[in-house]
Amino acid sequence: MKINPQIFRAYDLRGVSGKDLSPEFFENLGKAYGTYLKRHKIGDTAVVGRDARPTSPEYSKALIVGLNWSGINVIDIGLTFVGTFYWSQYFFKRKGGVYITASHNPKEYNGCKIAVDFSESMVTEQMQEMRELVEKDDYEKGTSRGTCQTQDVTDDYINELKKTISINKKLKILIDTGYSTGGAIVPDVLRSFGLDVIEKHTKVDSTFPLGAPDPTDTELAERLSKETKEANADVGFCYDSDGDRIGIADEEGNIIWNDMLVAVFSLDILERYPGSKIMFNALCSQAVPETIIKHGGTPFMWKTGHSFLKKKNQEVKAAFIGELSGHFFFSKDFYNHDDGIYSSLRLISYLARSKKKLSQIIETLPKYVSSPEIKVGCPDDKKVEMIKNLTQYLKNENPDAKVMDGPDVGDGVRFENDGSMFVVRYSQNGPYITVKIEAKTKVQYEKIRKYLADKISKYKEIDWSFGISQHLLKN
Repeated sequence: MKINPQIFRAYDLRGVSGKDLSPEFFENLGKAYGTYLKRHKIGDTAVVGRDARPTSPEYSKALIVGLNWSGINVIDIGLTFVGTFYWSQYFFKRKGGVYITASHNPKEYNGCKIAVDFSESMVTEQMQEMRELVEKDDYEKGTSRGTCQTQDVTDDYINELKKTISINKKLKILIDTGYSTGGAIVPDVLRSFGLDVIEKHTKVDSTFPLGAPDPTDTELAERLSKETKEANADVGFCYDSDGDRIGIADEEGNIIWNDMLVAVFSLDILERYPGSKIMFNALCSQAVPETIIKHGGTPFMWKTGHSFLKKKNQEVKAAFIGELSGHFFFSKDFYNHDDGIYSSLRLISYLARSKKKLSQIIETLPKYVSSPEIKVGCPDDKKVEMIKNLTQYLKNENPDAKVMDGPDVGDGVRFENDGSMFVVRYSQNGPYITVKIEAKTKVQYEKIRKYLADKISKYKEIDWSFGISQHLLKN
């Protein structure tokens, strides 16, 4: 089958519906994945779930047709979050599975995350093997057609959450699901814990009338901030379309970027498991390792990407993993995967147990002037070379600075000098680069921001019209 090879990315598949993706493509993908499952002896059954995108139902059906053709049985859990999908692998004792989503991308995109083990999805080499199977029509038809059963696992999932998390105070929680998948799931889960839940934009509308939900988007964060303060809520949450990432605002309406939430969760983890190792991605603030060290833990920085972090943790054995984008893994307590609902409940539980307001907890952490996650347009076929060139330039021009581009940074470069820091990396999910900037003072921050903006602006491939929060970088 002729395809756009760039849709097979480093840890998932994403493309534009009607251009890169179609029901025909997903039927072929199902045949390829069924073949992969058999050749790698992963199993004869796969779990299939999906988000609320316009094309997700038809793509899910087409995928199941392909899987059944290859002899693979399917358990269809329907509309749900990807964290529940990963959890269902354990519930059904099945390593195989596909979750249809394009996460935070605009509604015209779709794609999927493809499982190869419990809590583990395909990464680079495995994705390329899948690409080759589809391109070559290299499929193995089953000796008999597979079956398909539908099953709602929500109640079973909630029951297990209640076995692992206790909340001893009825806090007021605001949630804004942006008309996406979470509206069908999150309110019921939180209310089952006895919480006072205030809903904003929770009716599921696949057209995403407020735009694709992305917790790193300053527009969504500012909306959440206003809603949380007006509701007099203890904390506000928003979610992306597949629910593996969250965004939060405290009771005063302050936006808490997720690297600071990594630091907050580290306090919780180190209370439970003193001296634990905590992993975080290279985009995170310097406040994260400082907090971990101060409270007796061991910091471990690794490259961005939820699948890369999960894979690395098989070796590192960190009790907790966190990313600036809002992926959190409570590996010591609740499997080695990211689950936005579990992350929400853990924060609520910590607030109830600490008897402190979130703003009070944040006040105890190291202070930096810091940007959110900034995304700036750059074509897929140009972004890797652009980052490589920028990295060499930074090394040559700043011999006294700490410029890191090894495996712990991965697909980008991290620059540290005199209390200032920035990270620039190319995205594995779309045609853009990601930037994070911080410094000890506003003067230092503005200096380092202008320096980086000037360097990036020299690259003709940069598209300032595309991205998220790009105005926070551009001079």
